[in-house]
Amino acid sequence: RLGIDPLTASDIELRAALGDIAIDPDGLTRDDWLDLLMTHRLQPGFDRDAILVVYDYPASQCALAKVRAGQGDEPAVAERFELYLGPLELANAYHELADANEQRARFLRDHAIRAQRRIAQPPLDDALLAAMEAGLPACAGVALGIERLLMAMLDTDRIADVLAFDFAHA
Repeated sequence: RLGIDPLTASDIELRAALGDIAIDPDGLTRDDWLDLLMTHRLQPGFDRDAILVVYDYPASQCALAKVRAGQGDEPAVAERFELYLGPLELANAYHELADANEQRARFLRDHAIRAQRRIAQPPLDDALLAAMEAGLPACAGVALGIERLLMAMLDTDRIADVLAFDFAHA
């Protein structure tokens, strides 16, 4: 839809694809630009009556997902998908990374970005890392947002409409 390949586009191309959406670029990473394109340019245009599955995310957007190596000219991708009903993300899924060293490195990269942005750094998930070190088997999972499903069923764009106490009153 944007005329670019999110796996190979340069940061300059990603920024240009935002069009007239004005964002302060200071401190933004490639993943921030990709997220902004999804939330500001792509999601709003998803057909409200259609289910869409977005898969094979850029490898940098893999948090807890396994990365599949690229073949030939194809770049590596994160083995994850998101399920949308119109512009509403209903579920997020991925093939679990089981390599403790790689996961620790990802956590530390995230901490470095958070430190640069002067935002809180959550503790490392030592239980997850220990499970990986002990031999976490190959597995995958799907997280379905029940509140998102309720939003779809009630045809509302406001999460506050489906929560007993919205964020402002919790």
